[in-house]
Amino acid sequence: MKMILRILVLVLMTGFLYACSKFLEEENIAGITAENYYKDAAGYESLVRSCYASLRSIYDINPSLFEYGTDIMTRGEIEPVSGTVGDLVIRATGLNEYKTLTADNSAVEKLFSAAYSGIQRCNTAVNRASTVPGLSDELRNKRLAEVRFIRAYYYYLLVENFGNVPIVQEEINTPVTHFSPNSEEEVYSFMISDLQQAIGAADATTGEFGRVTRDAAKHLLALVHLTRGYKTFGADTDFITSAKLAEEVLAAGTYTLLPSFAAVFDPENQQNKEILFSIQYDRTSLKPSLGTGNGQNVLFGWRVWREPGFFEETTVYNRRLSDFMPTQFLYTLYDTKKDARYDGTFLSRFAATKDDVIGSQQVKKGDLRFYFPYPDQVFTSADSIALKSANPVVEIVRFNRWKQDFDGIGGAMKFPMINKFFDPYATAFGNSENNHRSTRDIFIFRLAETYLIAAEAYFKLGQLDNAAQKLNVVRARAAKAGQTLAISPSQVTLDFILDERAREQAGEYKRWLDLKRTRRLDRAFSHNLLTKIANPAGIVDKYYLRPIPQSVIDRDSGEYPQNQGY
Repeated sequence: MKMILRILVLVLMTGFLYACSKFLEEENIAGITAENYYKDAAGYESLVRSCYASLRSIYDINPSLFEYGTDIMTRGEIEPVSGTVGDLVIRATGLNEYKTLTADNSAVEKLFSAAYSGIQRCNTAVNRASTVPGLSDELRNKRLAEVRFIRAYYYYLLVENFGNVPIVQEEINTPVTHFSPNSEEEVYSFMISDLQQAIGAADATTGEFGRVTRDAAKHLLALVHLTRGYKTFGADTDFITSAKLAEEVLAAGTYTLLPSFAAVFDPENQQNKEILFSIQYDRTSLKPSLGTGNGQNVLFGWRVWREPGFFEETTVYNRRLSDFMPTQFLYTLYDTKKDARYDGTFLSRFAATKDDVIGSQQVKKGDLRFYFPYPDQVFTSADSIALKSANPVVEIVRFNRWKQDFDGIGGAMKFPMINKFFDPYATAFGNSENNHRSTRDIFIFRLAETYLIAAEAYFKLGQLDNAAQKLNVVRARAAKAGQTLAISPSQVTLDFILDERAREQAGEYKRWLDLKRTRRLDRAFSHNLLTKIANPAGIVDKYYLRPIPQSVIDRDSGEYPQNQGY
């Protein structure tokens, strides 16, 4: 922690701030100190922008702590970086299979340090607000609401991943060598206080898409109360409060569900009415010295470019990797005859992007090369013959092969890839896991999740009618024309809600937190083959928390405690 905070001080003192794009302009103010830069309203605005920008440090690289070790996502083939897979496989294996997860896992350390770095920026904005001349009270309160929201979100990520963590509210300008963790209960109280203040002062609407709004703060507070409601220290009213806040967001009408699931992920319409809060990126403002985008578009695919008929880099498929691959279980959750989200999420047909040969067989650009039949629909031998007759170079990959081809599992390492994050403008990203080039926004909160939060809160309250009603709104949008996905109250269970979250939010950096909140990580030990193989005895309770990074313990001058079992 000591070294981490020394780094934080250096960052703040040198003023290395890069801004969220789109509603904010890029700025590189290196060499300007905090003391002389934050002395006026313009400098303070730049500081607030940097609080938004700091969230990129959580989401720029792969979403290891959000997706690995769940029931719907597992690890695939990790591509070598600079000639070796090294730490990438160690990191992925520990998080996906749990058994080898240790305190020196680099992804665990990355999240911990990035979160506290972001918190320090927010603390600086909170603590300097009252001393900035030329800042009206109204604007000051709005900006404080925004940074309190961001700070609360950081603490949500920290407390859910690590349990007891220090609450740091001060702007730190000198090295601090020891911190004592606060209890989870104290952290939750702190988050709730921050978010209540944010709700009281944030704008109801904003002309600058991306700024925190009142409804975004209500959504996060609804999630916080929902999560606390499961805990031993939860309040009796947590689920009531969660449902109430979610209902207020839905009733306000500021945000609306788009007519179709696919429209939500249209790369040309990222600033749409369903998005409550997103991490913003932009093609024109990301400069090499200020960050290179995110990997959400890249990491949920497979290496189609290694197959005959495909260029390595194209605007048709980009250059995909299989670091994260769906479990077979995820595909089984969809009724593909009725649910448009399957085709809105996965890409099942791949056409050649160049002329090529397979042995003596000619491949022409545009020829169908790979086809993945719907897993829940009959695909007969006659269907196969007909498809191959019309498409002589097609390879049909059936469901039983949509899994890893290592560890004796026997799959093809080819599968319908998650394609809803496709970025037609992504460029070559080079041989570095940190050098991704997708500049699509990452959606953190959208209105469909607000409905799902309300449904879960109502379920926990025993109000199955209300829970079903909320689920049915989301499912009605998902239904294909002429079909219905409506359910009855008697069908609502916690597992059904988790299944619905999987169908709606696959790959959206939510799953581990959903399973952790609901105490259903056991689903991963049933449906994630690698997790199951590594843990024949099933789940161990310690897996509901990550280890405190060893670097934090080593650099703390006191006795910073490790989480039990690590």
